[in-house]
Amino acid sequence: MMFLIGRVTLGRRFSTAVARRAEDIMANPDCRPEDICMRVSYLGGVGDGNTAAKYARLAVFSRSEPEYTATTCQHIIGSMLQEKRHKDAYDLYDYFFKQHELTPNSQCCNYMIESRFQQGLVEEALDFHRSITPGMASGYPSKDTLRVLTKGLVHSGRLDQAEALLKARTTVDRFIFPDHVAFNNLIRGYLDLGNLDKANLVLHEFKRMLSSSIARSKSTYEFFNDNYPGYENSVTFLTATFMDYWFKQGKEVEAMECYNQSLLRANKLPVCPETGNALLKVLLRYGKKYHAWALYHQMFDQSGTDSNRRLQVGTVHIMVNECFDMGRCSEAIETYNKAGFSTGGYIITSCFQNGFLSEADSLFAFADSLAHGPASASFKPILHAYLKAGRIDDALESSNKMIDAALKEVSDLF
Repeated sequence: MMFLIGRVTLGRRFSTAVARRAEDIMANPDCRPEDICMRVSYLGGVGDGNTAAKYARLAVFSRSEPEYTATTCQHIIGSMLQEKRHKDAYDLYDYFFKQHELTPNSQCCNYMIESRFQQGLVEEALDFHRSITPGMASGYPSKDTLRVLTKGLVHSGRLDQAEALLKARTTVDRFIFPDHVAFNNLIRGYLDLGNLDKANLVLHEFKRMLSSSIARSKSTYEFFNDNYPGYENSVTFLTATFMDYWFKQGKEVEAMECYNQSLLRANKLPVCPETGNALLKVLLRYGKKYHAWALYHQMFDQSGTDSNRRLQVGTVHIMVNECFDMGRCSEAIETYNKAGFSTGGYIITSCFQNGFLSEADSLFAFADSLAHGPASASFKPILHAYLKAGRIDDALESSNKMIDAALKEVSDLF
């Protein structure tokens, strides 16, 4: 598929030279921010980071629609980080925000911090964080910043610094509500060290700080958590980590006590997707399938009675994957469709990856009959499945369809 893209992008060399005009990057450039954003997203999705970076660099030559430009910068820097291309990520950050003086958003800054942590450059990560002064980056620091910092510090063995950071940030501006994921990073760090007492102290501190914050700004808290009981869901999210700890110790009774005595279970309250997913993963990991399905059906039922509590696709994927792990393809398809999601790339791909070729063939034929047809990216697992099964003719036919789909995608975008 790459050769198709190469034809329309005039080469794939990723240059870090400073471009002063869009024409320095490519001939006849299209600098419309929304189109650039879509092209960068597509190219990153098909694995052509070099060409994606080339198009992303055009974003600096238009000051209209800044939200698309911000998304473009965020996407390309994140793609480079995902591919472990740290130097390219730094070069792009410097190009966008220093050489061309765009304003970075919080996520771009978070990527820079995360990149340094991944390379073991802890002090550099902290120095970068401290270098972002108020107003320098949009929305910085965010709750995701705390999550990246605490995760990096915990993995580096600096749990005391992570704890001090959480306590300091909780009392500042929008961080009036302590973040459960950031605290979870710290709790998991102590539990991994076998320090249950310290983990419990962090949990109690989180409860105290959250209760105090709610008391000070109850109306604001209720505004952001009107669909689910926020306090109970946040605490139960942390409970899932303690459940995992007890299961790892071989203490099933203690693990299930954590679950049954959690605030949501004890008070029969609605479970938010994030907390529900954390509980489902732990229950399934340790063979508590009956409890996992009961929880899933509870979440499914509550989504049917309240339009604000929609069942999220990530929750459905967890249970669909469980069906496939148990060899129950028809149940997987039924679970997916019953949740209200149309038969598409995910369920078709899962059927092929798990060896259910006849079911996958039927689903794929249906998707192929639709006007839009399957995306080119969905053909890769299909090709692997056919080749593994020795169905060469089917693999060749799918290969031709993949080329046709890719040509259509490229012609629509470029």
